[in-house]
Amino acid sequence: MKRTTKTIIICHSGGAIGADTVFETIGESHGIITLAYSYKTLEHQSKNKIEINEESFLKGVEKVHLANKSLQRKINYKYINLLSRNWQQIKNADQVFAISKIIFKNIECVSGGTGWAVQMAIDHQKEIFVFDQIQNTWFTWSYSESKFCILPSCPKITSLNFAGIGIRKITINGIKAIEDLYSNSFNKVL
Repeated sequence: MKRTTKTIIICHSGGAIGADTVFETIGESHGIITLAYSYKTLEHQSKNKIEINEESFLKGVEKVHLANKSLQRKINYKYINLLSRNWQQIKNADQVFAISKIIFKNIECVSGGTGWAVQMAIDHQKEIFVFDQIQNTWFTWSYSESKFCILPSCPKITSLNFAGIGIRKITINGIKAIEDLYSNSFNKVL
């Protein structure tokens, strides 16, 4: 992406340990602003924390239920604040970049809490890229085939608003995938 000094690029994330924090930290060195959404949690330590309001939380819960029509998972209400805040990341992004793993459980989807956010993105026709840490490669969601397709190379961030999300247990290759994504998309800010 060609940038001017006035171009503001925002990463919408969740501020969780793991991929969210790596997106935030590495993004900072590239001049990317991160908005790390939260809802009534004390564990959230990001300096870029944005606490969502009750109305946004309830809209997120609605989107969790919509995503579950495809995922068909048991909703663990113990984590509903995290699942709901995923909607803030997705609704504000044109592109979604996730670090996790792709699984098949009723449908082809992404594992864990990240899977809820990715399904919300699918439900709303966002451009989606997933780095599968097990397969060590990038995939993109194909709407025409309803499945993840392998990418021949690292994708690029081409939107001013993107979601950088993922697994808490990020691996070295997951960290490298985020580094490569940023390097492939932007020059470092000096």
